[in-house]
Amino acid sequence: MRSRILIDFVATAKMFFRNKGAIFWTLAFPVLLIFIFGAIFSSSGQSDYDLYVQNLDEGPASIQFIDSLNQTGVLNVHMVPTDISASDYVRDNSLTGIMIVPSNFTTNLASDQTAYVELRLDQTYGSSGIVASVVTSVVNQYNLQLSGGKEYIQTVYTPIVAENVSNIDFFLPGVIGLTVMTTCTLYMQGVQSNYFATGIFRKLSTTPMTRMEWLISRAMWQLVVVFMSLAAMLIVGIAFFDAHLTLTWLSILIIIFAGVMFTGLGMMISRFAKDEETANAAASAITFPMMFLSGSFFPLEQMPDYLQQIAKVLPLTYVNNGLRDAMVFGNTSGALFNLGVITLLATVFVIIGAYISKWTDD
Repeated sequence: MRSRILIDFVATAKMFFRNKGAIFWTLAFPVLLIFIFGAIFSSSGQSDYDLYVQNLDEGPASIQFIDSLNQTGVLNVHMVPTDISASDYVRDNSLTGIMIVPSNFTTNLASDQTAYVELRLDQTYGSSGIVASVVTSVVNQYNLQLSGGKEYIQTVYTPIVAENVSNIDFFLPGVIGLTVMTTCTLYMQGVQSNYFATGIFRKLSTTPMTRMEWLISRAMWQLVVVFMSLAAMLIVGIAFFDAHLTLTWLSILIIIFAGVMFTGLGMMISRFAKDEETANAAASAITFPMMFLSGSFFPLEQMPDYLQQIAKVLPLTYVNNGLRDAMVFGNTSGALFNLGVITLLATVFVIIGAYISKWTDD
């Protein structure tokens, strides 16, 4: 009895270590998650936040006040030119926070009147509460120094995005981008690996269909699946979470080209992997880090600098940014830029995927 148990145990262990996918999900994937989340939430991560300031006063009191904000060590103050519209600057640069110091700031303080500053924040962004707290702390400190607590300086808070935009509306573009990536990459990798292993590609090679035609056909089907998923997400979001329908023609184009891009990526992954199990592990190793490092769940500014640099080269980052520009911020120029990057990557991935893929053994 013991020998039979031992034999079966050894056989199971051998099968496990021969299965690269099982090894990845059991050992490599948890370690990868620990590294990613450890880097994101470690104390060595970024502890400062960007605050854009337009100083319409430029008097000594306003300059000193802005310098105090910068000296907190929490806020990185970036000055906005005074000859442009703050609203346009916010829209064109997809800002999450801007402070406007009015032209009468120094004059009001000198004449013992209340000086107001306007702080516009994206109420759906995770770091907006921290920025507001730091600004409030500096304002309170100034009031104590000036008059023992009288509110000589007051902060007026206004939202950057529309007031009817909720957290679910801001979260939705990241979920859409994530869905496009996983649906197209994992499906394409799985189908191509399976077709190659089972010999279906050898049969297809005897037909008039080319590799590019087959890839385009699969990409088209994946787009159908993606838009079915998108419809389901919107229905649930509207029915249960009061989400608002914010789809635009730019967001639809971004979703289409993102689907083509990730389909090409899945094709490339399956080609470089030796077998189906290795391809599954390779696809997971590429897609799962992108889930957490591309701004789908966490704002990029909450990550350490080196992770932010990594995020800049990840395709999903441009999908998420483009969808938020188009669906939340109304930043057409930003959405077009991200669409251009996605279109370029989609073209490159599809061409490379079709070129390196073979339907017969090497």
